[in-house]
Amino acid sequence: MIGSFKKMFLLCLFAVLFIGTANAQNTNVNPASVNVEALSDAQIEKLISEMEKNGMSLEEAMALARVRGASQLQIDQMVKKISEYKSGKRKGESENKDLPEDLAETKEDGLSEKAAFEATEKNKQVFGFQFFNSKNLSFEPAMDVPVSESYSLGIGDEVNISVYGASQQNYQLRVQKSGNISIPDLGPVPVYGISFKEAQQKIKSRLISIYNGMGGERPNTFADVSMGSLKGVKVNVIGEVNLPGTYTLPATASAFNALYLAGGPNENGSFRSIDVLRDGKLVCSIDVYAYLIDGKTQNNIQLRDQDVVLVRPYAKRVKVGGEFKRNGLFEAQTNETVADLLRFAGGFTDKAYTHRLELYRNNTRTLSFKDVSSDQYSQVQLMNGDSLAAGMLTERFENRVSIDGAVYRPGNYELTDGLQLSQLIIKAEGLKEEAFMERGVITRKLEDMSLKAVSFSVRDVVNGKIDFELRKEDRVQISSIFDMREARTVEIVGEVQFEGTYAWAENLRIGDLIFQAGGFKEDAEVAGLEVSRVLDYQETSELTKSLLHTFQFSLDRNLKLNPEDEVFLLQPFDKVYVRRAPGYRPQGAANIQGEVKYSGDYGITHKNEKISDIIRRAGGITSEAYVKGASLRRRIELSEAEYQAKVAIAAQDTTMTEEDIERVAYQIVGIDLQSILGNPGGVEDLQVKAGDQILVPSKLETVMVSGSVLSPVAHTFTKKKKLKDYVYSSGGFAERAKKGKVYVLYANGTTQATKGGLFGRRFPKVEPGCEIIVPEKPEVDKAGQASKWLAIASTFATLITAIAVATR
Repeated sequence: MIGSFKKMFLLCLFAVLFIGTANAQNTNVNPASVNVEALSDAQIEKLISEMEKNGMSLEEAMALARVRGASQLQIDQMVKKISEYKSGKRKGESENKDLPEDLAETKEDGLSEKAAFEATEKNKQVFGFQFFNSKNLSFEPAMDVPVSESYSLGIGDEVNISVYGASQQNYQLRVQKSGNISIPDLGPVPVYGISFKEAQQKIKSRLISIYNGMGGERPNTFADVSMGSLKGVKVNVIGEVNLPGTYTLPATASAFNALYLAGGPNENGSFRSIDVLRDGKLVCSIDVYAYLIDGKTQNNIQLRDQDVVLVRPYAKRVKVGGEFKRNGLFEAQTNETVADLLRFAGGFTDKAYTHRLELYRNNTRTLSFKDVSSDQYSQVQLMNGDSLAAGMLTERFENRVSIDGAVYRPGNYELTDGLQLSQLIIKAEGLKEEAFMERGVITRKLEDMSLKAVSFSVRDVVNGKIDFELRKEDRVQISSIFDMREARTVEIVGEVQFEGTYAWAENLRIGDLIFQAGGFKEDAEVAGLEVSRVLDYQETSELTKSLLHTFQFSLDRNLKLNPEDEVFLLQPFDKVYVRRAPGYRPQGAANIQGEVKYSGDYGITHKNEKISDIIRRAGGITSEAYVKGASLRRRIELSEAEYQAKVAIAAQDTTMTEEDIERVAYQIVGIDLQSILGNPGGVEDLQVKAGDQILVPSKLETVMVSGSVLSPVAHTFTKKKKLKDYVYSSGGFAERAKKGKVYVLYANGTTQATKGGLFGRRFPKVEPGCEIIVPEKPEVDKAGQASKWLAIASTFATLITAIAVATR
C-alpha cells in the first residue's frame, strides 16, 4: 500500500514539474533536466494541492524526489519556490507558519534539539532503546575538529584560502546558492557536493592561473585551503522512529546523532537495518548491534546535507527472559542462532542453568515448545516471535558435607572419595573442650530425599574404635555439654544496685553475687537476706507438697558472713532476696505557697506531721491571708498494678481511652484552715503527704457568676448581697436555667448546692472568691414528647376498654 502511494505521488509530482519544460503527458522525463526556476505559480499551487491531498509533508516529498533522482540544487530551489508562493499568497503572514512544524522550529544556522516524547512500555523493553534515550549519552557531535577529506561541501560553508610565499593573500569565501565560491580576479569555482579533498585540488589548480609562482618544478608560492565555519546540514529521519522529521545538525554529525534526536527506532523499528540514502542512492546500512555489542562504529558515517536516514520495520524479534544478564526484546537477522542471541543478551548470570534453554515458538496458529540443549545453541536458528527462557540452578550440591557444633571450624567441606567422619573432624580442626562425647548424629538424605538419623559415640570415633564413611549432603552435629542442659544461672532481686540474672559458677557465694550486683542500696536490710532453692532431682521424683527450700543469712555492708554461713555455696537456679529495711522511708516534702511568712518546700519529718505543723514551720499566716480560701492539692501516683487495672477497664469502656489515664495527677482536697488553726491536731487537721501543695490565698474581693445567666461576669463581694442578688446583677436567670440546682464553688475547693424545703429554696451562702454556677436544662425534643404522650394515652384507652369488656 505504501509503495503504490509513493508511486502515485511521484507521478503527480514529476508530471507537474515537467509541465514547465515539456509535454505533461510524458511521465518518464528525467527529473534532473527539469528547470525548477521556470515553474509558474499555478504549477506550484497544483504541486502543493497534490501534497496536501496525499497527506505528505514538504520534507517527505523532497526526500522522495531525491530518491527519484532530483539534485539537491533542484530541491533547494523547489523549497524556496513553495515558500515564496505561500508568502505572497498570505500577504504578510510568516513564511514559517506555512512550512512544516519541524522546519519552523529550526532557525537559520540553528541546530535542532531533541524533543520530549512518551515511549510505550514495549518500546522501553526493546534492547537498544536506552542507547538513544539516555541522559548520559547525548551523541553531541564535536564542533571543533578538523574536517575529514571526505567531507562534502554544502551551501553556506566557509572556505578559507591562505596564499603564502612570494605572493601573499587571504580569502574567506562562502559557498553560494549557485554551488560556487567566487575568488576575486578569478571567478566562480564550483565546489558544491564534492569532497573537501577534491575541492582543495580544484581550487589550487585554478589559483595557478593568477599566481604563476605556484606552478613549475620549483614553485615559490603556495596555497593552503581549509574549512572555516560550517553551515548545519539538514537530515531527514523517516520510517519507524519515535520522532520522525527534518533535523538541523552540525556538519560533522553522524547517523547516530540524527537517530538520537529522533528518539531512535520505535517499538516496530529495526536496530539492525537502518539505511542512509544520499541523492537517492544507498550509502550504507547500519547495524546498531555492531556498536552495542562489539563497539564497532565503521558504518556510523558522517552525514551530508539532505541525507535521508530510513529506519525499516524489524524482521525478527525474540523475547529473552530469566537468568540472562540482559532481558528484553532482541532483534535477529537471517541465519542468526540461539548462540548469537545469547551473546547479545550478555551471556548467562552466575545463577543460570546453562545446559538447557526453553524455546517457545509461534507457529501462526498455535505455540510449540522446544528444549534447546547447550550443544544445539549454534544450530537452532531463530524465528520471529520466539521466546527464550533460562532457568536457575537448583540448590543441590554433588560433593558437600557439613559439620556443626562443638568443633573449631564448623561449616561446609568438600566430599572427597572415601571421606570418613574422623577425617572430617580433623578437617574441622578437632573437637572443642566442652564437646559432649557420648553422642553425635549424622542427618543423611536418602535416595527419595527423606531423612535418616545415624547416631554415633563421639568418644569412640575420636579413639578410632568406630568410623563412618560420609555421603553427599551429610550433616554432622556434635553438641557441647552446655547445649545439652539448661543454662545455669542465679538471680538476685531487691535492694541491690543491679538486680537481675547472673551466670552460675562453681564455689559461688552470696557475697560474690552481691558484689557482681554492685553492692547494697542504702535502704537494704543486710541482716535479713533470704535464699530460695528449687528441689533437686530426687525430691522432684515424688509428688509432695514441698515447692522450695529457703535459707536465712545475715551479712554486713562489707559483704562478710559469719564463719558458719560463709561455707554456704549457691546452686544453679538459686534466687537471693535483699529486702528493704523496715524503718527506711524515702524523703518527702510538702509545698506551701501564698500568704505565709516563709513559703516553699518543707521536708516531712515524721509520719504524723499535720497541716498545722507545716504552717507553724512556715512562720504562720500573714495578716493578708484569706484563711477560708486555703486549699490543698494532693499528688496521686498510680502503682503499676493500678495503672494496668485502669488500662483493662479502658479497653472495655467506650467512654475512655488509654491516653486518658494519667499515672500522676493532682486532686483538690477541701480543707477548713480556720478550723485547723483554731484546733491544731483535731479532726480537720489532715496529715500531710509527700507532694502535697498547700495554698493560702490573699484576701479575695470578687464573686464570679457563670452558667445559665444572661451576663456571666465577676462582681465585687458585698456582705449584704445574697446569691440571688449576684444572679440578678448578671441579668437574672436564663430561660433554660435550672434554678433548683444552683451551687457554689468556694475558694478552698469545696462546693455547696441549693436545698429545697417547705418554704422554698435555700441558696448556699456566698463568700469572697467563690463562683456561683447556674446549670442549664437539657434541650427537650417536643415532637418526641408529644409522640410519647400520644402513645401513653393510646395505651391507657386500650386498657380502659379491656377492663370494661371484662366486667360485663
